[in-house]
Amino acid sequence: MDMEDRERWKQDRGERRKEAESQRRRIIEQEKKRRRQVVRKQRAILGGAAVLLLLFIWGGVSVWMGRKSSEEQRKDEAALETAAKEQEKAERREKKQHAEEEMESAMTSLESTVEDLISDYDGNWSVYVEELEYENDFSINNQGIYPASLVKIYTMAATFANMEQVIKNETDYLGSEESAKATVAQLLENMIEISDNESYNELVRLQSSDRDFGEGCGYINAYLQEEGYTGTGVHTTLHPAASSMENDGLGDNVTCVEDCGKLLEKIYKGSCGSQEDSGEMLHLLLNQENTLKIPEGLPEGIEVAHKTGETSEVQHDVGIIYGESTDFILCIMVDELTSSADVYTQYHELTETVYDALN
Repeated sequence: MDMEDRERWKQDRGERRKEAESQRRRIIEQEKKRRRQVVRKQRAILGGAAVLLLLFIWGGVSVWMGRKSSEEQRKDEAALETAAKEQEKAERREKKQHAEEEMESAMTSLESTVEDLISDYDGNWSVYVEELEYENDFSINNQGIYPASLVKIYTMAATFANMEQVIKNETDYLGSEESAKATVAQLLENMIEISDNESYNELVRLQSSDRDFGEGCGYINAYLQEEGYTGTGVHTTLHPAASSMENDGLGDNVTCVEDCGKLLEKIYKGSCGSQEDSGEMLHLLLNQENTLKIPEGLPEGIEVAHKTGETSEVQHDVGIIYGESTDFILCIMVDELTSSADVYTQYHELTETVYDALN
């Protein structure tokens, strides 16, 4: 190869090298450009994903915060409602306590007033008062006294308690259960509403299958002891009456104002026997025809379920008074009277005093 050819070959080789280097650089630049594009895409994808993630997190937090806010609001509302109810209960308790304290104070003052009143009255006065809303009560001179017709309310209660046997005993005598039921109902009505003595005598006998008065007293007295009327006993017939005098040999009839009050309270609350029985007894007492004592001392229109008892030496009246604002029980028993001239006036004064203090 001559010098010219060699130079040409060298020149061609240099150009080829340059071309190869240029091509290599182009490839490298293209690769770099491709890589930059890939990186940009990756960054865009990552950026979008990050944005989506942020949006997701933000949305989740917002929902959670919203739920939390709603839950907290419900909790706050429930707490406020509970607090309001507790406040209302506290106010009711406070109001009730205040009313109880006022009534207790009124009863204390009334007891003193009643003691002063009866100290100037003729005879020996026993008084029991119970206001029925808060069940405050007091008694003055509670003692055993001849009850006269008050004994009939205990015979009434015992008859209802022993009604099945009473009906059976009367059925055996009359031969008809229907007639027996009608007869017993009529005896109860006459004994309480018009205070018929023979109806009392007969109902005592009907406690016994042998229609024996003394045995009937035994059944009634067992009932009285069981019910806690420890100051009361049924032992003799009442007169004037169609039948002859009978007794159980254990003394005279007796009761006291506290026992009378206890029985009337049970009738009032519907717990003297069944509620139905209590209702029937209350109905009988509301129809009492003798209204000369307690009822005459009450304002017009005030209902009283009561029973009287009287002889020449005793004047009794016990009842449930349905007051305008307070129902109460008033039991008055008077014995050892030297004169009955003022007893009704004194009854009225005492009844009015008690009613006004409680209503």
